[in-house]
Amino acid sequence: MLASLRRGHPYLLELGGGLLVLAVVNLLLRPKDPGFLAVQPNPALLLVAVVACRHGLRAGLASGLATAAVVAACIVARLDYPTFTELRTLGHYVTPLLLIGTGFGLGAQRESLRRAERALESRVEALEQELADQAVRFMAATEAKHELERRVADERASLSSLYTAARALETLDAERLYPAIALTTRRFLQADACQCYVLEGELMRLRAAEGPAPERSEIPPDEGLVGLAVRLGRPVSVRDAAVIASLDDLHTASLLMAAPLLGPRGTLLGCLTVTALPFLRLTAASLDRLGLVADWGARALANARTHQETRARTIEDDLVGAYTYAYYERRLHEEEVRADRYGRPLAVVIFRIQRFGAVEAERRIELGRVLSLVFSRTLRDVDIVCRYATEDSFAIILPETPPAHAEVVVERLSREIGNFHFAPYGDDETKDLEFSIRVLAVRERPGKVRP
Repeated sequence: MLASLRRGHPYLLELGGGLLVLAVVNLLLRPKDPGFLAVQPNPALLLVAVVACRHGLRAGLASGLATAAVVAACIVARLDYPTFTELRTLGHYVTPLLLIGTGFGLGAQRESLRRAERALESRVEALEQELADQAVRFMAATEAKHELERRVADERASLSSLYTAARALETLDAERLYPAIALTTRRFLQADACQCYVLEGELMRLRAAEGPAPERSEIPPDEGLVGLAVRLGRPVSVRDAAVIASLDDLHTASLLMAAPLLGPRGTLLGCLTVTALPFLRLTAASLDRLGLVADWGARALANARTHQETRARTIEDDLVGAYTYAYYERRLHEEEVRADRYGRPLAVVIFRIQRFGAVEAERRIELGRVLSLVFSRTLRDVDIVCRYATEDSFAIILPETPPAHAEVVVERLSREIGNFHFAPYGDDETKDLEFSIRVLAVRERPGKVRP
C-alpha cells in the first residue's frame, strides 16, 4: 500500500509524516496548546507550503484542507461548551483559512511554473528538431554539389573557376547567394547573360544578374516563360513556347530558359532565367544543367533562410549576436568531425572580460555594442561567436583556421578593442576594458588532434 501511495500520491506520505511530526513536537513542547493555536504563524503553514511547492495545486489544496481540519478540531476541542454563537466567531477560522489559502496559492503558482517549464522543453525539442532537419538539408545540398562537380568535369570551362563559383553557394548569407547563383549559372551553361529573380510578395524581383542587365527588374510569376516554368515545376526553354528555326528568332526572344527555385516542400522561392545563349547550346543538356543549378541554388537559399530563422531563436545575446553555450558544444563537435574527416585545421578563441562584476548594469549594454562592433569588424562570416561557460566569456569557433592564423585574429581583436578606449568600470572611469584571449588548437593538422 505504501508503494502504491508513493507512486500515485507521494504527497500523501509527506503530508501524513509532517502531521505526525507536528503532533509529536506539540506533545513534547506545548502539551497544553494542542494545534499550536497560541503560536503565530502556525507551524502547520510550513508543512502546507513545502507540500504545495513540491507537488502543485492538488497536493497544496489537500494539505491545506487536512491541516485546516486538524486545527479546527483543536479549536473546537478547546471550547468547554461550544455554542452556536462561539462557533460563528470568525477569529476561530483565521488560521484554517490561512492554511487553505496558502496551499491553494502556492500550489497554483507551482502548477504555473510546471506549465512554463513544459512549454520551454517543447520549444527546445522543436528547435533541436529544426536544427537536425537543417543538417539533413545541408547534407543533401552537399551531395548535389558533388553531382554538379562531376558533371562539369567534361565541360570546356575551367574546372577551377567553376569550383570557385560553386564554393560561393556554401554560404549561409542569402545576400551573397544571389550573385553566386547567377555566376554559377552563367559559367555552367556558358551563357552570355542570366539572372536570379526572388519571389517577394506577388512579384519576382531581380536580385542578381550576369552579363547585360535585363529590360525588366520585376516579373509576375505567372507570365510568359517564367509562368510556364512555375506551373510545370521544372526548367523550360523558349522551344517549349515557340519554334526557334533561325538565329534571328533566338535574338528576338526575351527569355531563352527559365527554371523555378523550389523549396523543400515545393514552395516557390524564385526563378533563374537565361536571356543570352549561343544558338548551338540551346539544347536539352543545357536545360538539364540549368535545372541542376536551380535545384542546388534553391537548396542553398532555403538553407540560408532556415539558418537565419533558427539563428534568431538560438541566439542568447541579441546585442552581441552570440549563440548559447549549448549550441557552442554541439557546433564544436560538428566542426571537429568535419575537420577530422577532411583534414582541415580548426581553432577556438576564448575571449574573457576581466573584472566583469565591476561593470555596472547600465554600462553592460554599451559594452555589448562595443563587442558587437569589434566582432563584426574583425571576424569572418563563417566564424561563430558563442557564449562560453561563464557570463564573462565568449568562445569563437574559427573553421579552416590553424593556430598561427588564430593568433593573428587575437591580435586584431586586441587592437580593435584598444582603439575604442572603452572604460566600463565604475570604480575607475579612466581604466580601459581589461580582457584575456587564448587560442585552443582543436585541430592543427591531419593526424594531430588536441582538445
